[in-house]
Amino acid sequence: MKHPIPIVDIFAGPGGLGEGFSALGRDQGKPVFDTAIAAEMNLHAHKTLRLRSFFRHFPHRKAPDSYYEYIAGLRTEPFTDETQDIWDASSEKVLHLELGVEADDKILDEKLKNTLGDRKDWVLLGGPPCQAYSTIGRWQYRTDKGHDLSKDARAHLYKQYLRIIHKHCPKVFVMENVKGLLSSKYFDLIFKDLKSENSNGLGYRLYSLVENEDRNLLQDLKPSDYLIRSEDHGIPQRRHRVIILGVREDSDKRPRFLEKEIVTVSVGEAILDLPALRSGLSKSNNTNENWQNVVAEIATKQSGLSRKFTKKVIENLRQSSAQPPSPHLILNREFANWIRDERLISTPNHVTRGHMVSDLARYYFAAKFGEENKLSPRDRDFPTELDPDHKSWKKNKFNDRFRVQVANNPSTTVVSHISKDGHSYIHPVPMQCRSLTVREAARLQTFPDNYFFEGPRTEQFRQVGNAVPPLLAHKISRIVAELFE
Repeated sequence: MKHPIPIVDIFAGPGGLGEGFSALGRDQGKPVFDTAIAAEMNLHAHKTLRLRSFFRHFPHRKAPDSYYEYIAGLRTEPFTDETQDIWDASSEKVLHLELGVEADDKILDEKLKNTLGDRKDWVLLGGPPCQAYSTIGRWQYRTDKGHDLSKDARAHLYKQYLRIIHKHCPKVFVMENVKGLLSSKYFDLIFKDLKSENSNGLGYRLYSLVENEDRNLLQDLKPSDYLIRSEDHGIPQRRHRVIILGVREDSDKRPRFLEKEIVTVSVGEAILDLPALRSGLSKSNNTNENWQNVVAEIATKQSGLSRKFTKKVIENLRQSSAQPPSPHLILNREFANWIRDERLISTPNHVTRGHMVSDLARYYFAAKFGEENKLSPRDRDFPTELDPDHKSWKKNKFNDRFRVQVANNPSTTVVSHISKDGHSYIHPVPMQCRSLTVREAARLQTFPDNYFFEGPRTEQFRQVGNAVPPLLAHKISRIVAELFE
């Protein structure tokens, strides 16, 4: 088999699937896969993909100093005059286009034809936009007769994924989607379409990557058999997603299952080596001294700690840090080796956002509760004086509106809503009194520390929340690679 095997990554987001596949064999100088084309419609995610494409053009651990200076905020461009040609070549692989738009479809088809040529041994990756299949997404389109997703164009973007399969005939495809797809009336339709013959007259066998007790034949599989629970596979997050592996029927290979890990990776293991930070203050004077006074008062009132002791503990905290992370402190070596890069100058995308003083008191309480009880508090656990001004509060509608990510457990699912506010992603250390940073969310998603997210912070959060965990994708890539041997 000729290596590297081309990957085409559509609906790529910031590139979680592509990162996992591209990393296989790269540390040994023999990459098994190469991202030949990545396509994404969001401008900021496209910029993230382009930057990562540049990084991967260099051998493992050999990216230029200019890259590290750029992600540390010390340069305006990641390339120099000497590496401009590499930047241009890497940019050619990353397309900013919207599938389903006729002109953009034509561009992608031409690019596929020119890049792949006559190769039949390539992989299609992608997660068609999935918000319409989520529980909340389908709730928006509820009717008396059920859920009418026909009113949401996102529900049919999978047809663009199908179009690439049928027209360009990859040997293998990997499609990811939200858990809500399993209960959608569209699942059977999608499943039937994915199995159907491509333009060469060949269909696809669809495999689950997780072992089930009653699995014997492919026809025995239920929709739920395609659900992967990330925490079972070394990811520090309870992220449950549908992943379907399609293999062209002219292959005689059958994929093995993802192996389960004996020990889960916790939030504490994943993020507590990162530099400690303070939150910002919104709607009040955002100085270090004022923040220290606010938090000292909160800690004194809620925990009986002296102001002098509290201020000494937090006096050096800032909203960002020039220090690099310390993954050598992480006990889980697989995770540590995956995310670490000793060449980092600082910790990229690790800047806190501002919170109202009233929310800081709730964040402190939630983190302290989690520290003592090993679980996040529900609304009924909060003292009355911390009640927010929400009609739904303590009515069981959103009874975990303020949720701490407990240090001892994998996190809850990191979703794009993290871009809106941090109430569901409170840092486990009470004294930091804040929500997670983009870098901390990226750690829970297993993005390497040298992976930089472009755009405003809201867009960075959205990219992280929409991604497939790269370490999970990397484990899937090993299984896919065996299908080409």
